[in-house]
Amino acid sequence: MVVADCDYVGDGYGLIDDAVIAALKLAARTDGIVLDPVYTGKAMKGLIALAKAGRFENETVVFLHTGGAQGLFGYQGEIEGAL
Repeated sequence: MVVADCDYVGDGYGLIDDAVIAALKLAARTDGIVLDPVYTGKAMKGLIALAKAGRFENETVVFLHTGGAQGLFGYQGEIEGAL
């Protein structure tokens, strides 16, 4: 089953928040995965929130990382010092 949950996109396209930055840091620190802050960062933010809420009890979860690390360069001001 594939589920599309739009509850974690935030205030709009290209707008990032502290939870996105926290997701970028967690993925990089724990798994060496570099995410962009617009798409995969927001998706990871949602995945983390749902996992913390116990949404995935006894389920296998697959996170599809579609790339986008170059997207970090456009958000240097927002994430500088946070990563």
